[in-house]
Amino acid sequence: MSVGDGREGKVRAALHGKGQLGGKLAGKSLPRQIVHIALWPLLEQVMSFICSSTSLFLATHMGTEGDVTEQIASGIGVTGYVMWLGFLMQGAVGMGATAIVSRMTGARKFGEANYTANQAAMLGLLAGVLSAVLMYLTADFLVTKVLTLSAYAQEVALTYMHVGCWVAIFSGIVFAVNAALRGAGDTRTPFFIMLAVDGLNIVFSLLFVKVFGMFIEGLALGMIAGMAVAAAILVGILVFRSVQMRRRLAGESLDAYTASQSATYVPPLYLSPGDLLPNLRSMYRILSIGLPQALEIGGIWLIQIYVLRVISGLGDAYVGAHNIAIRIESMSFLPGFAIGMAGATLVGQYLGTGSVRMALETIRKCVLYSVIFMGLMGVVFYAFPEVFVVIFASNSEGLMRASVPVVQVFLLVEPFYAAMLMIKMCLRGAGDTRRVMYVSYGCMGFFRVGCLFLWSLFWPETLSLVGIWLLFTVDLAVEYFILNRMLNGLKWARRKV
Repeated sequence: MSVGDGREGKVRAALHGKGQLGGKLAGKSLPRQIVHIALWPLLEQVMSFICSSTSLFLATHMGTEGDVTEQIASGIGVTGYVMWLGFLMQGAVGMGATAIVSRMTGARKFGEANYTANQAAMLGLLAGVLSAVLMYLTADFLVTKVLTLSAYAQEVALTYMHVGCWVAIFSGIVFAVNAALRGAGDTRTPFFIMLAVDGLNIVFSLLFVKVFGMFIEGLALGMIAGMAVAAAILVGILVFRSVQMRRRLAGESLDAYTASQSATYVPPLYLSPGDLLPNLRSMYRILSIGLPQALEIGGIWLIQIYVLRVISGLGDAYVGAHNIAIRIESMSFLPGFAIGMAGATLVGQYLGTGSVRMALETIRKCVLYSVIFMGLMGVVFYAFPEVFVVIFASNSEGLMRASVPVVQVFLLVEPFYAAMLMIKMCLRGAGDTRRVMYVSYGCMGFFRVGCLFLWSLFWPETLSLVGIWLLFTVDLAVEYFILNRMLNGLKWARRKV
């Protein structure tokens, strides 16, 4: 056993048999529980990366000249930020669903967990409709008035947004239900759903772009088609589970049925038509946890838009390079985000069992693992930046020159980002979303708005994309130290959900 495993053994021994999880997590050590939950999200993130990278690759290889490629990369790059705004409410629903379902699963209140999942599905649908309308109405203003882009880059961005925004109607359902499933410890089903989303996205995008020659519209329609089919598959799975559970329950309540089963039995989440009727109290409960995250991400979005506006003043090549750097950096998120999902689920479930010490041990292990994985990725990025940049920027020397130095900065970014990301995700899993929001606002507002504004105002001639990313590193380091103090204070463990 490792040193960490030995400490875990002492913690478990002190609990005298308490703090045990059910289902497929029963009897497993904490590292094995993390791996069991994180495996499927990791594969999901890999597929998502391949899908998004395929879209960017197709986009950056539509132009034959370097300046055209730069403008396309810039236009497609900003759409991610605009669509980020539209998905705020969906993220709020998902976070609330994960926190409540994981806590109720750990406490073996399965009826309440399943009810919350059904309410989250309806709330996700409503959030999706609102998101689609919001993105459609704000796209013109954000792309043409807020950001400084060339005329062709603006055309690319608006074409993609006006079509692609309607994907939110389907993604609202998918994201909400997937979040609830992960909270219950079922990460395999969301993986297969997102595999369908991303796989079909690639297939439809290639079909629309290469066969039908639909250019940017083809990328947007491919995204919508993939999400719509996946949403239909997910609903079909839940209906099938509903039929199975009705046979098992034979008129009993879910909690009464599970009480007659073994102590490690965990029923699957399923569709219950009666639970789909909107309940304002239940929906408020979900949103009371998720809204602080939505406000946090909304504030982060405004900050990132400001940062992007400053970068856009450097030229299309630098906007494209910034987007390519983010895409490459997202490779390091693959293990990090998967571990964070596992941590958020396990923290919620251990708190549901009443074991604060195991919840804390979970967070510490997740931080250690993520720093190791993402830190090693930072070393690889520093040593071989061209290997990654050439995938997206082979058509433009300007993009190559602008992107390589930024990718090398990841050596400093990754360890702090990993530790900060883990603590944030785990605290959100505990339902402590409000204080995480305050930390994000304070640090990012100070460094990415205040410091960057002063820099661009008084020393604009020294402004560079590499310098801006170094400023990000300082922000991440400060956020980590503040969050670590919050973690040791244990106030998050007393949060009611």
